[in-house]
Amino acid sequence: MKKVEHSDSIYQQIRERATSMNRKHQQELGTSILIHDIAMELHCSDELVLESLEFAA
Repeated sequence: MKKVEHSDSIYQQIRERATSMNRKHQQELGTSILIHDIAMELHCSDELVLESLEFAA
């Protein structure tokens, strides 16, 4: 699969939403949210969520 270039702001937005969703999920259920569930909620691919999280590292 070919890697698509995304702007830093898209990565930042996804990272912020993913972090927020994970925090809420942990508070409610005591476990981390799945990457796939984040992608489904944000209407993007699992790969884009992972790239966004890696971009922060």
